[in-house]
Amino acid sequence: MTDALNRLAALAGIEEGWWDFFGEYRVVPPETKTTFLAAMGFAVGSDAEIEASLRDFELRSWRRWLEPVQVAWENDGPPELTLSIPDPLEHQDMDWRLEEEGGAVHHGQLRPFYLNMTDERDVDGTWSRRHQFRLPGTPMPGIHRFVLRAQDGRETALSLIVAPAKAYLPDAIRGDQGRMWGFATQLYALRTERNWGVGDFSDLAELGQGAGALGAQAVGVNPLHALFPNVPDRFSPYSPSGRQFLNVVYIDVEAVPDFKESREAKRLFASPGFQARIAAAQNARLVDYGNVLALKLTLLDACWRSFQSAHLGEEPSERGQAFRAFQAKGGAAAERFATFEALQEHFLKADQTKGYWRFWPADYHDPASPAVAAFREKYRERVEFYWYLQWLADGQLAAAQKACQDAGMAVGIYRDLGVGIGDDGAEAWGNQDLLCLGVSVGAPPDPLNLAGQDWGLVPFNPVRLREEAYGPLLAVLEANMAHAGAMRLDHAMLLQRLYWVPRGVKADQGAYVRYPVNDLFGLVALASVRHRCLVIGEDMGTVPDGFRERMESRDILGYRLMVFEKKHGNLYKAPGEITRAALASLGTHDLPSLSGWWQGIDLDSREKLALYPDPAMSVGEREGRVKDRVAMVAALADAGLLPADFPAEPKLTDDQMAQLTKAVYGYLARTPAKLLMAQFEDILGLSIQMNLPGTTIEHPNWRIRYPAALEEMLADDRIKSQAKLLAG
Repeated sequence: MTDALNRLAALAGIEEGWWDFFGEYRVVPPETKTTFLAAMGFAVGSDAEIEASLRDFELRSWRRWLEPVQVAWENDGPPELTLSIPDPLEHQDMDWRLEEEGGAVHHGQLRPFYLNMTDERDVDGTWSRRHQFRLPGTPMPGIHRFVLRAQDGRETALSLIVAPAKAYLPDAIRGDQGRMWGFATQLYALRTERNWGVGDFSDLAELGQGAGALGAQAVGVNPLHALFPNVPDRFSPYSPSGRQFLNVVYIDVEAVPDFKESREAKRLFASPGFQARIAAAQNARLVDYGNVLALKLTLLDACWRSFQSAHLGEEPSERGQAFRAFQAKGGAAAERFATFEALQEHFLKADQTKGYWRFWPADYHDPASPAVAAFREKYRERVEFYWYLQWLADGQLAAAQKACQDAGMAVGIYRDLGVGIGDDGAEAWGNQDLLCLGVSVGAPPDPLNLAGQDWGLVPFNPVRLREEAYGPLLAVLEANMAHAGAMRLDHAMLLQRLYWVPRGVKADQGAYVRYPVNDLFGLVALASVRHRCLVIGEDMGTVPDGFRERMESRDILGYRLMVFEKKHGNLYKAPGEITRAALASLGTHDLPSLSGWWQGIDLDSREKLALYPDPAMSVGEREGRVKDRVAMVAALADAGLLPADFPAEPKLTDDQMAQLTKAVYGYLARTPAKLLMAQFEDILGLSIQMNLPGTTIEHPNWRIRYPAALEEMLADDRIKSQAKLLAG
């Protein structure tokens, strides 16, 4: 059954093989294909099941008159829809109706026999033919519904998604001229006298005001996705519980109106023990998520009780009505999320091993089960508590974005959408049919990760995603464009393909799975224009041919990091050789700061933690870093930004590091890139790395705090000087 397996795998999007970084072609073995197909929901346990799955999949689109979804581009003219019509209906008149998202409704009639035929075949004993029907006009960009109805009353519907020709670009960077710049940071790392040991949404507002005053147009932050408030050691922003919702650790409790109204909350806050715990968190070198979450949730519990008493009831107050409106807007997805949070809390209280939903009693594995419905009814107030937290977080994030805009920023908050989710979180629990729970997302070997990567994240099932008309993915996109002027799409290649890794095997033993690239680009463009949100696609690593050109054609900016922008002979590109359709920066959260990179602290860490599969690779990387320093000095000297005799040694004086930093950002400021982002740790000469890929607890990922308070950083002469340089 090898032929049937290979054909089924190809139809489902599993690629036959891939070229690795070392130039070797990796053929995908049959066992990997069967693992992936099983994760997609296909029965592949025997030859007979494979054959049946193949036949069913080949006939699936023929057994229905319309596909579940079609994505069309606004600039391609009136959409042409594919109809699969069985022989008995071909000569009958059929009514069609187009229900536009804006409310307009269009009607018409068609007879399939008179339409252009493109294909035909036997379908379960009945001859069926494919016909093309072109709509008389092009609807405005949006999500519309096309309905086809037969004379006997049977009807079927298609979700017609019309995408704008391009994603949104702010006026300041349209065309061949103009550039914006901003600061990139990690929200949790911000230190202020007021916060409780982790940066919060009020700090983000303060940062926006201060950065705006310096002329910045954007403030980039780490993903704000909901994590696991009841499992505080799950703090990676790139391994979230749910990407449609927010991380409640960023709520500024003292800014919550109910805190001021709650005697209980104020009494707890003022107690010596509580203040001592806050002080300990504030003085900690690393973020203590367990302590901070315990403190915040304790007071937010009291705030919730006060809110219920004062604002909910038979006649809710204005705030109470606003909360109910927020609930209504969130709908079923938000209710599932809040229910998950309450369920996880409930089972963890009884048994600390019950954090993963698959370890709950079987009756609670299905979000639609009677047991879950009964729990939600019995513990309604607790479910609504978690809804309340999301309402507070959403309001404070909105206020932070308003503060950025009030400070004159054209973009404001620049959010980050992670590539996937943990399989033990709310999004996985609530969307089990849409996800491939038996595999994880990663990356093949590359210069940064020579053994490949397994991120432990669950991918969307491309087959099921299309069956659901892409609704869940569009919801995630739009949620992360809310209260933001820009969004980074982590691992943007997910729009075309993802590298999947079977559970329990090494990361270099995975394979690529294709996604409907034209459709997914259309979703991104539509969400971008709806929210007036600039999109930056992180296109580093192994990038498919033509992918960057496709991004540029749709006004999605790429990612250009100076440390990787080289040409032949290990030479760095001149500033003018960097593409305009990009965000330019020195590095990212996965790389050390400029000072750390120069010294090789990342290489030290990898060697110490035995992250090299072969010790010889460590020697090679150290030799490469020496060459990179020499090449960087040469490039900066050629641009007139450094003297030619500037030392390329790993140890520099503070003055020399300041000189190097100014030169590097002077180089970036000369590129034509539309957006330039500067990292605080670079400008301040900090030798840190926020995240070391390939580690979890071995490195203090996502816990490092800035040594200085935000107010001090914004007032630092180095920041002010660099701001003037970047502003041009």
